[in-house]
Amino acid sequence: MQLSDDRTQATLAINKTLTAPEIENLIRELAMLRSQMTPEVTPAPQDSNGSGVPVMSQDNPTLAIQYPLEDAHVTVYLRSIGLGWTAWRLHPDTQRALAEFFNSRLPKSAPAKSKPIPFR
Repeated sequence: MQLSDDRTQATLAINKTLTAPEIENLIRELAMLRSQMTPEVTPAPQDSNGSGVPVMSQDNPTLAIQYPLEDAHVTVYLRSIGLGWTAWRLHPDTQRALAEFFNSRLPKSAPAKSKPIPFR
């Protein structure tokens, strides 16, 4: 893989059979390459009117949470059936905003479900 000098194009050469782990590795490498390209990924996903960029949607993704005691950041890992695992390192302000949002969306009568098992 090679990125053009103006960062608007990438040259790829793939002519082989790949296993699932090799595809996952290729996806990661392509994502890293895309992160260096211009224009940047649009800041908004596709909305109900069709504006924005289409997204791959998955119900009930598997997730794991890492929260080292010595760090205020929390890392949330989401497992996509097509993209593999992605990690999102969340600042305390983002954690607080997400907690407020999710708590405001919970039905008052909803029974408490079991929490995902975090790891350190």
